[in-house]
Amino acid sequence: MENSLTKKANTFPDLWGLILLVSLAAVLIILAVWMIISQFGPGSGWEQNRQALAQAAFEEETGIRVLRVAMTAGGGMIDLQYQVVDPDKALIVHDDDNPPALIEESTNWLFATPFHDHAFRELHTAVTYHELITNGDGLLNRGSTVTLTVGEARLEHVRVQ
Repeated sequence: MENSLTKKANTFPDLWGLILLVSLAAVLIILAVWMIISQFGPGSGWEQNRQALAQAAFEEETGIRVLRVAMTAGGGMIDLQYQVVDPDKALIVHDDDNPPALIEESTNWLFATPFHDHAFRELHTAVTYHELITNGDGLLNRGSTVTLTVGEARLEHVRVQ
């Protein structure tokens, strides 16, 4: 006959199964958190996707694809490089009354004075063109973030190289 002192205590029949189940649940929770952070967290590509969509909308409206905005001439000029996607729409770049402009986002300084008039009026698809804009007093620097305006279209958060 068994008494309470000699009787084996009731233990979970499959302790290793419980440990495995808890471990699996913890791994799944960690994986879910990692997926959410990598999808929407910093460095996730979310900002790049948003910028790519903005660039596509800007291309559709203006007929140009902005390749880069870069400092040149020892910092005295801003080189706006663009490729023509739709020559008919891209004629807006040649509007003398409303030339392409850059707005420095942290200070709202406007850079809209072209260095020279356009040497050509006919634009060709897939050709890269340069628009030189004067950088008065060297106020714009590499690494600055600007908004490009062409006509009524705006492309925000463009990094100056």
